[in-house]
Amino acid sequence: MPTTTTARPLRPWLLAALPALALAAGVGALAARVRDDAPDAVTFTVFAAMTFGFFLALGAILLDRTERPEQNEDSIESQWAREASSRAFYDLLIALALVTFLTSVLDTGGVPLWPFVALGLADISVRLVVLQRREG
Repeated sequence: MPTTTTARPLRPWLLAALPALALAAGVGALAARVRDDAPDAVTFTVFAAMTFGFFLALGAILLDRTERPEQNEDSIESQWAREASSRAFYDLLIALALVTFLTSVLDTGGVPLWPFVALGLADISVRLVVLQRREG
């Protein structure tokens, strides 16, 4: 079965390249100025290189003005995913607020973020399975 594909426009990426480079260089310069765990050139290079891709993608999304036809893919699975993710997001906000409150009251050190990422992924997975079994 033949499929048709349209070429992805290069224009948004080209428009985003210069601002992304400037922002990444700014982050690298700021990191090199405040951090003292490595030589400034190494710190600048690492932070600029690691943030360039993010700023490039963000710029391409924000600067893209290409007209595209609306794709209506509102299936039951997408409704389940939307509902599960919104409920998991609220759970994650509550967990973050409680931990932030307890951290400030108990005067403990910072809390790593990876447990919250794991909590969010587990929460959305469980909620999606529950919704699928209840409504499917």
